[in-house]
Amino acid sequence: MKMPFLQAVREAWPDAKVSWVHGSVPSQFAGILAPLAEGLIDEIISDADLGEGLGAMMPWSRTLPGRHFDLVIDTQKNPRRTFVLKRLSHDRLISPTWRFFFSDGRPPKELKKPRALVDKLLAMAAAASGRVLRPNHIISVPDVAHQAAGSVLPESGTLVAFAPGAGLTVTGKCWPLDRFIEAARDQESKGRTPVFPLGPQERDLIPTLRDALPNAIIPLPENVPASIGLSQFDEKGPMLLLAMAGRFAASVANCSGAGHILAAGGSPMVSLFGPTNPDKFAPYTPNLTVLRARNYGGDAIEQIPLDAVTEAIDVMIETTENEKKNL
Repeated sequence: MKMPFLQAVREAWPDAKVSWVHGSVPSQFAGILAPLAEGLIDEIISDADLGEGLGAMMPWSRTLPGRHFDLVIDTQKNPRRTFVLKRLSHDRLISPTWRFFFSDGRPPKELKKPRALVDKLLAMAAAASGRVLRPNHIISVPDVAHQAAGSVLPESGTLVAFAPGAGLTVTGKCWPLDRFIEAARDQESKGRTPVFPLGPQERDLIPTLRDALPNAIIPLPENVPASIGLSQFDEKGPMLLLAMAGRFAASVANCSGAGHILAAGGSPMVSLFGPTNPDKFAPYTPNLTVLRARNYGGDAIEQIPLDAVTEAIDVMIETTENEKKNL
């Protein structure tokens, strides 16, 4: 969800040195997502004290002494942390805290008030640059990831991805697995091949999926030949999933990280939402169909009927095929 913002920053300032300052949790851009940060982030700062204490906000307190920044973009709304960021030596600060009270710029007037988290981040970049920025929703991945995707997926045929997980499954964000299976069977009956990209937390689903869908593809990082060299930086699979995404005619996912990764890789998306709000959490892509439980009688994701999902997949694939014919 932060990649479009980073791409917008690089688009606005192609020659700038971009420093990424994260909070108390280690940045994934220094770990599993490091390959994506190449060319977008020049430096990750891990020793900035963005503490919550009153001492950090005192006039004599300095954050990162000896460093100066032409521009600081604050991507959060915690007033105490904004005060700390103001202690950075800088020329301009863009911050949404208290409705841009501390900010040296505001989003352009033609930009509608954003609701989605991605759009809120892009609004910060627009406030800093003075113009609306709409970066490509597709993220570039290393060539080795594309080689890996080619090694686990067939070269031909219509592939439809199903991502049945959602991080914390107790949050009620997961459409029932048996319906994912039925939707996959429906696609098989139409001559398409279902693909189930699974994260580390969903490995226990493999026996059930193999039993119910013996012809489905379950691509895992360990299936990639060692000679390709993907495992050196992608043990958990986000690069592989990004590279595979562009090969899918459509993907079905819950409100989840997998859904965002599939969209960022270029797959047309059918996104399923139960208790969470798609206006805020929907993937950043123009090729999106949102099915929300509330439109079918309640917030429980089980309210979304099977036929609504299968129809959305068919319409999405047919629309894409027609667009290709008209090019």
